[in-house]
Amino acid sequence: MSLEARVEKLEEQHRQMDANMHSLARVCADTQNITLTNQRDIADLKSDIAGVRSEVIRVKSDLAALTQATLAGFKRVDERFEEHDKRFDEHDKRFDKVDKRFDEHDKRFDEHDKRFDKIDKRFDEHDKRFDKIEDTLVIIVNHLKK
Repeated sequence: MSLEARVEKLEEQHRQMDANMHSLARVCADTQNITLTNQRDIADLKSDIAGVRSEVIRVKSDLAALTQATLAGFKRVDERFEEHDKRFDEHDKRFDKVDKRFDEHDKRFDEHDKRFDKIDKRFDEHDKRFDKIEDTLVIIVNHLKK
């Protein structure tokens, strides 16, 4: 192989290496652009995450306050229910006493009813006797009129 062929071959290799280097430089520039874009995106995401994190902390704080207020409300309602239960128990006791008194009165009324039944029987007996007396008097008056 001649010297000129060798030089041409070396020049061709040099051009290819130069083209490869320019291509590699473009790839490096593109990679650097992508890296910078990714870094900006990551910075934006970090900022967004920080915003979300602070929002979550605020919501947790608000929720904790709301939960405490709700719990306090439930405790107050529970206390009022207990008070009402006590009052209902007192009323139940009073109603039980009244029921006992009604039962006593019912017994007394039953006794009075029995006595009235006896008196009614006696009146019925007296009515029958008066009917007999009246019938007898009618017979006597009719006999006397004759």
